[in-house]
Amino acid sequence: MINPPENYKILLGKIPKDVTFHSESEKNLDLIQIFIRNRKELEDLLPKMKPKLKPNGKLWVSYLKGTSKSKTDINRDSLRKYAKSIGLKTIGLVSIDKNWSSMRLKTND
Repeated sequence: MINPPENYKILLGKIPKDVTFHSESEKNLDLIQIFIRNRKELEDLLPKMKPKLKPNGKLWVSYLKGTSKSKTDINRDSLRKYAKSIGLKTIGLVSIDKNWSSMRLKTND
């Protein structure tokens, strides 16, 4: 989990015992979730995450909703377009809360 909002771990609730958190420098990960607040963070973080996943690993990109009180210059369409440009395909979308949505991506390999 990279760059989460302050209350996110509380929102997750009880974490299963077999779930471990790793540093940003780790590789060969089953799951990565990043939180981005603007286009610059998207372009800085997303390309770095792709090579850190295991084959068939899950990459969730959480982004601020347009209805959030925080201002952002990204949305699901711009996120999807950028992800595609670096070889990632959109698999799904979920709403996390009133401020955040998350897009699941996978490699096109």
